[in-house]
Amino acid sequence: MSTYSSPMETHLQTQERIHTGQPTFFCPVCDRSFNKKSNLKVHLRLHSGDLPYECPVCKKRFNEKRNMILHCYTHQITGSYNCSFCNYSSEIVTNIKKHIRTHTGERPYPCTVCEKRFSSKANLNVHFRLHTGALPFECPQCRKRFNEKRSMLLHLMTHNK
Repeated sequence: MSTYSSPMETHLQTQERIHTGQPTFFCPVCDRSFNKKSNLKVHLRLHSGDLPYECPVCKKRFNEKRNMILHCYTHQITGSYNCSFCNYSSEIVTNIKKHIRTHTGERPYPCTVCEKRFSSKANLNVHFRLHTGALPFECPQCRKRFNEKRSMLLHLMTHNK
């Protein structure tokens, strides 16, 4: 009997484990389990001491990109925060944090149900409603319900045509 699994079969098995909550990847050092290989990879850096991300200002090193990015904010001494990737600046630190994620691809907000990650808490909240079935926005004209305010407002415009 052959034990070969095609890449598609392996992918489907991994996806099934992720959605059922079954751990797929195990740390060989401490036996902690993870649903995603990338999460195990980051975890293994704790054991190995691997610090691949370096602050461009003070050269301090970090095991995760998001920790390095957060650290970089400590070097901001003016009231204006500047993007280190482009000319964007903002006086509001949360705006610059969100903006920098457009360059880094960082998605620090994981869904606790399916582990999909999001760049903003607001996007995570909208996604989470898919799991709960929550429809908090109601059309005032016809009472139809929506999981996003934007969707309800677009729908509302159809009544005014």
